[in-house]
Amino acid sequence: MHTKVREEHEARYVSEYILEKFPERTYKLRAPLGGPPPEWVQEMGEEKALRTYRPYRPEVDAIVIEEDRLILIEGKILKVMDGISKLPVYRFLVPVTPELAEYHELEIEARLVTPHPPFWAEQYAKHADIIVDIWEPEWIQEYHKRMDRYWTKEARAERAKRKEVLKGLGFR
Repeated sequence: MHTKVREEHEARYVSEYILEKFPERTYKLRAPLGGPPPEWVQEMGEEKALRTYRPYRPEVDAIVIEEDRLILIEGKILKVMDGISKLPVYRFLVPVTPELAEYHELEIEARLVTPHPPFWAEQYAKHADIIVDIWEPEWIQEYHKRMDRYWTKEARAERAKRKEVLKGLGFR
């Protein structure tokens, strides 16, 4: 039995997508959106207020900066609903994000990147003015195979066994 550090599949997915689709563009990964409450800024100054309020700010997976627009990117391999439902809120927050002040006049494009959108996602995307970009790098196939196996009887038994071994070693 082996233990493996948690893999950040969606972070890899978004990073590789940007490198392939926007290789020469400036981008920000895991960009916080919105700003701190005005009273915080007044009390402690903008810089400290932004640092202090950071845990309360939502973050978009990536922002690509183009001459005429900002592209908000949310990448979801499986949980498409989680991504598509965030994008309208993120679009709303861009104009009040201090770190993006120099771009507030640009058009804001919302983009969901996913390998297999459910049929409803593309319908909703049109309604909400969200672009759905279907992107499937080669490694996604292997990821899907592993996920398909995850809930099998054998995989559940392996996880239970691992949990017992770790518990025996003093981990909770």
